[in-house]
Amino acid sequence: MTRRGPLLTLAAAAVLGLALLGVNMSKEDPAPAAATSPAASVVAPATSATPAAAPTPAPPTGAPASAPFPAKADYVGTITRAAGPPLTLAITVEDGAVTAYACDGAAVETWLQGRVVDDVARLDGRNGARLEGRAGGGAVRGTLWIGDKSWEFTAPVVTGKAGLYAATDGGVRQSWIVDGAGGVTGVRRGADGGTAPAGPLPATATRIGGGDSVG
Repeated sequence: MTRRGPLLTLAAAAVLGLALLGVNMSKEDPAPAAATSPAASVVAPATSATPAAAPTPAPPTGAPASAPFPAKADYVGTITRAAGPPLTLAITVEDGAVTAYACDGAAVETWLQGRVVDDVARLDGRNGARLEGRAGGGAVRGTLWIGDKSWEFTAPVVTGKAGLYAATDGGVRQSWIVDGAGGVTGVRRGADGGTAPAGPLPATATRIGGGDSVG
């Protein structure tokens, strides 16, 4: 009597059991993917370093920043010299044209003319005289050259009667500067070119404005 029947039955049962095990395993949920932190998934945008803006240089101590010249103004200042009496300087501006006069009230004088360009007044006179100045803080500051000498100056703005005057009679020209305190300084130039202190300022003297030619 053969025993194959029971063996075949056991084999069939084993195959069926393995098949059912595979079905059950296929129905289980797959393992969840590893959680990703939202912060970790954010990619920081690339940033380029922006160079810091260079600071604006401050004006020199005691010297206000320059400003445009007014349309019309008069300035008068005093220049102390190492030798000789001080020079009185008058500058008058009108619509960008500038006339200046400097004198010591005795023998030295010079007239200069020019214009304001890029907020700088540049003037020239006879025998190489010249002036450069900038407006700011109610004054003109700059340098005056006469011959081989040069001086820094500050000429505050003046109003009223203060300013620059001139008169010519018989070939003799007299020029006067009236300062902010009412003081008068002037030089008389004769027909021969000789100089001397000017006389009193007459009521008939002509007031000089920017652009007027005198010297």
